[in-house]
This record gives sequence, C-alpha cells and structure tokens, in this order.
Amino acid sequence: MQKWTSTIVAILLLNAFLSLLHSCGENEPHGPVPEIYSINPGGGVIGRNVTIYGNNFVPEVPMEEGTGPHPNTSIVKFNGIVAEAEHVYQDSTGKQRINTVVPEGTTSGPITVTAMGNTGTSTDDFIVTVPNYLPNVTVSTVSSYGGIDVDIDDSGNLFLANNDVYKIFKILPDGSLTTLWSSREGENEMVLGITLDKNGNIYATIENTIRKITPDGAVSILAGNSAPGFADGPGDSAKFNFPFGITIDLNGNVYTADFFNNKIRKITPDGIVTTVAGGTQGYSDGQGDHAQFTYPRDITLDNEGNLYVTESDRIRKITPDGFVSTIAGTTNGYLDGSVNTAQFGYIVGIVVDLSGNIYICDEGNFVVRKISGDGTVATVAGSISGLMDGPGEFAQFYHTLGLTIDSDGALYLTQGGGFGGVRMIVIE
Repeated sequence: MQKWTSTIVAILLLNAFLSLLHSCGENEPHGPVPEIYSINPGGGVIGRNVTIYGNNFVPEVPMEEGTGPHPNTSIVKFNGIVAEAEHVYQDSTGKQRINTVVPEGTTSGPITVTAMGNTGTSTDDFIVTVPNYLPNVTVSTVSSYGGIDVDIDDSGNLFLANNDVYKIFKILPDGSLTTLWSSREGENEMVLGITLDKNGNIYATIENTIRKITPDGAVSILAGNSAPGFADGPGDSAKFNFPFGITIDLNGNVYTADFFNNKIRKITPDGIVTTVAGGTQGYSDGQGDHAQFTYPRDITLDNEGNLYVTESDRIRKITPDGFVSTIAGTTNGYLDGSVNTAQFGYIVGIVVDLSGNIYICDEGNFVVRKISGDGTVATVAGSISGLMDGPGEFAQFYHTLGLTIDSDGALYLTQGGGFGGVRMIVIE
C-alpha cells in the first residue's frame, strides 16, 4: 500500500510540474518587443486621431500584400486605457504604424503597444489636452463653397481663393456666386492668398506673382513673374518663390509671406518690391535680414502697422522699423494659457481685431485660437476633425486655413475647396 501511495504522489507531483511548465510557456513572449519610434501628434483632445510609428506591432506582413490596411492584433493603451486600433500599415522598409484615437477617460501618460506577449512603451508621454474655451461662441455654415483663403468687404460679400479649381469667387450675402478670376485653360495657376483694399480692389498671390483685380474686373500683375526666384525691384523684374499669405495697409502697400524664400516682402502701389525681413532659412529674432524664418505661411496687420506672421507652430511680429520677435509658440502641441508656455500645432490663417486681439487657425489641432492683449491664449472653437456647427466647444472643422473678420467682429473661416464651405464664428 505504501508503494502505491508513493507512486500516486510521484505522478501527482509530475503532473503539477508539467502543468507549471505549460503555464509558464503560455506567458512567455512569442515574438519581438514592439518598438514605438514616435507619436504624431504628441498631444491632443479626447477623440483626436493619433498615429503611432514603430515596428513589431504585428508579425511582419509579406511585401506582396501591400502597405495595408492590415488587421491589428496588438493592444494599444493610452496611460492604461485601451484605445481603438483596428488596422496596421507597413511601409516598404517593413516599418509599421497604427492609426488610433485618444480614448475616453484617459489622462496624460505613456502609450503602450502589447503584441505577441511583449509590451513596448513610448519614450515621451502623450499629453491629453483640456482646452480653455471662450464662452458664448457659436459656429455656423454660411456658404457651401470652400477655399484656401477668404476676405470680406463692408457689404458682407465674401471673396474666396480656391486653389482646387484655380478660381477666385465672390459670394453675395444671398449666397449667389460669381467668378472673378480663373486660371487660363491648361495652366492651373494656384491662387493661395487674397486680400481687399479700401477701394474694393482684390490682391491675390497667384503662382509667383501678385495680381490685382479691380472692381470692374480688370486683372493685372502688380509684381513678379512666373519664374520662381528671389529678386527685389520693380514690377516683373522682381521674383518670388511661392508667395502665400497676403495683406495690405491703408496706404496701399501690399505685404506677402514669401514661403520658399523664407522672407517677408513689401510691394508698393506702383509695384516696387523690397524685403522687409528674413535672411537665410532658420529661426531667429532680430532686425530685418538678421531675422530668420522657415516657411512663413500667412500675414496680417494691426492698427499700429505691426505685421504678424504665422510660421509652423509660432507667431512672429514685425514692427514698422523691421524688428522681428516671437510673440507666441514654444514647441509643437496644444496648450492654452500664457503666451510664454502655450503650444500650437501647424498655424495657418491669422487676423487681428480692432482691439489688438489675435486670432489664428491652428490647423494642426483643428481649432481657432485667440491671443488676447494680456498675453492669454484660449481656444475659440473646434474640437476634433469633422463638420459640425453649434457651440464653440462642440463645433468641428475639417481644416482651419484662411481667416478674416468683419466690422462686427465675426470671424470667417475656410476649410479648403470642397470641405464644408465657409464657417462663421460669432463671439458674444
């Protein structure tokens, strides 16, 4: 009996040992550790689309199956909260990316990807943004026609630069549409910026020229020619390289952000072009050509003659004597508060109201922001990418590109050709 008892105990111990081995084997990693190289963007609101770049999110997909989408079997978490992540994409070098959404209930912290028994963790925390919204803001759609830039006259007529169909439109308050300029057939000349003077003349950046359109429809080239380059001087001897945003002062002087030349240019009413600021590409404040820009996008003026320029995630100011400073923007992100710490995504359109408040299109975050005279940054309207009218904090924009303001202080926003038309933002 003792012999049988010993045998049974031995068998039970052996089974327990084998079971333990099997259990340990189930918990052992079965593949490489997921690697997170970068996250874009590095912060945002709940519901924001986020792309995680890295490798080993799923077993490597054979190249003949293409870049994707491929089914995602990994688990993505934002600071411990599981996020939706249905698909993985793989590039030609085998590196992978996951498109996901910031989940409800999460807070700032690391992103993790768990795959094949292993977990990879982001080097930097993802910052969950809680915007500081202005109260009593309403967003509505005023036109189904879209564009890249917009201006408005005292009669409420909207003027749209649409570089998808290479036209400039005028939209009357009753919604009727007139084409004021159209690219010559087959040339596809892109119109990027538009502004009006006090006499109703339109000035637009078209290809590498500054065009003028009078109220009776006469079109002329104020400065520049079709060939890209850089040269100051009169009329068509001057050269630009992708002039983008444009504005005009009360004396009829036009200013443009010369994108690829990384300079701010001035064009007098008789077409003489000079450089206001900007030297070599880079980032530095200073006087005139000692200052540096990197791809300046839009430009506007205040009542004191100061120019304001949008440039990636910064806003630069140029005084009438040509001194350049940075008034807002630190690193790419989304953070309201003091101008000293505020963060922006990719800033596009800009306008200044009569009180000196600055409004900008934060295209990188799908919102419109305000910089008050006291140096406080707040969110005016917008949340995640989409198309929704209503209160500012619930409104959604596909894009935030061109911006203008009427005499009552209402803002008008363009979202690109065919993307939700023109939106009006009213701040009570």
